[in-house]
Amino acid sequence: MNQFFLWEKADGSGKELVTAKLDGTILPGVTRDSVLSLCRSWGEFEVSEREYYLPEVIAAIEEGRMCEAFGVGTAA
Repeated sequence: MNQFFLWEKADGSGKELVTAKLDGTILPGVTRDSVLSLCRSWGEFEVSEREYYLPEVIAAIEEGRMCEAFGVGTAA
């Protein structure tokens, strides 16, 4: 399962879709790649593959900046 979070950036510079980067512990599935490719093609928000931590997620929720949270996966 790949988690995605769409939130308003803390600095107020727009929206960001965040998911974990491929570092050997995240599966590089076709569904994950499709979500990233589609979102980048829309150009409506920044798409980031990077490390994030629970306090960052909690802060986005508590500050009212969280827009969406979802998971995707490719079942075998």
